[in-house]
Amino acid sequence: MPCMHRTRACRPFRGVTIAACGCVGLVVFLATPRIAPAVIIDTVTGTGNTTAPADDPGWANVGRLGIGTGVYLGNDWVLTANHVGGGSIVLNGGTYAMLAGSGTRLTNGGEPGKSTLTDLYMFRLATTPAGLAGVPIAVAATGSAAAVTMIGAGRDRGAFTQWSVNTNTGTNPWVWTEVSSGGNFAGYKTLESRTMRWGTNSVSGTGIWINAGSGDARTMITGFDDFFPSSTEAQAASGDSGGAVFHKNGSTWELSGLMLAVGGYSGQPDPATHAVFGNVTYAADLSFYRPQIMAIVPEPAAIVLVVTAAGGLLVARSLRR
Repeated sequence: MPCMHRTRACRPFRGVTIAACGCVGLVVFLATPRIAPAVIIDTVTGTGNTTAPADDPGWANVGRLGIGTGVYLGNDWVLTANHVGGGSIVLNGGTYAMLAGSGTRLTNGGEPGKSTLTDLYMFRLATTPAGLAGVPIAVAATGSAAAVTMIGAGRDRGAFTQWSVNTNTGTNPWVWTEVSSGGNFAGYKTLESRTMRWGTNSVSGTGIWINAGSGDARTMITGFDDFFPSSTEAQAASGDSGGAVFHKNGSTWELSGLMLAVGGYSGQPDPATHAVFGNVTYAADLSFYRPQIMAIVPEPAAIVLVVTAAGGLLVARSLRR
């Protein structure tokens, strides 16, 4: 039975397309049922969430960085995706330049069978951002089903769209035909414009390694479900790479992930610019990389790190173009 308008798309199994920088990296076909979905927001208009949420995880610490997004960690250091790179970042209304020569790429710590370098990049700012404290990095991996808030500067949500997709096992890749109604898959196109936005989701998988073209990375994933009309369910889109994934540990918001890539179905229109229900967002598991990060940005002994701004990523597919 085909899925109807505003209902969850039917998904017999999933072909995951890992896309970064707006381009397709690789396609993996899975015979198992699809992982539950996830940052374009699934509200009526999709245009809200452009200021800090009431329970703010660190909105002001996330900013637009060139083609992607970056997160201010404190002590003048910024974390982003390696495929986004360094440069000037807009934080809390101010623009701050990168200190020349300060860029450093993180590694996978000698993990067997993985690339030496990973898709994470840090750089120092030439001046200290006004009024911004640091954010705590998660010590332990965020567990499955844990609620998260995503914040990024990716593409804005466009029109609701349906597709009739031939998913016959002999069809590879699947054939997608856009239809006005009665499609068995649905989601949103995105616009060229970009806006800082936040959205929410829950972790649906952890300890997952991907390589979208900029080195292996240990990630967690969130899925994009259709909880319309009141949900702030999010999916990353082009421009969200380097955006933040926050998790509240007890009463403390922690930076637990950094958005790197998105996953789509076999033959799907570019997952970085088309958010289809059932797609996923891949975010680096920062607890795995925390020792390296803290060696560069040690937690101040006399200063309590406070998450002063947080928000969620525009639920749109993040990955830079």
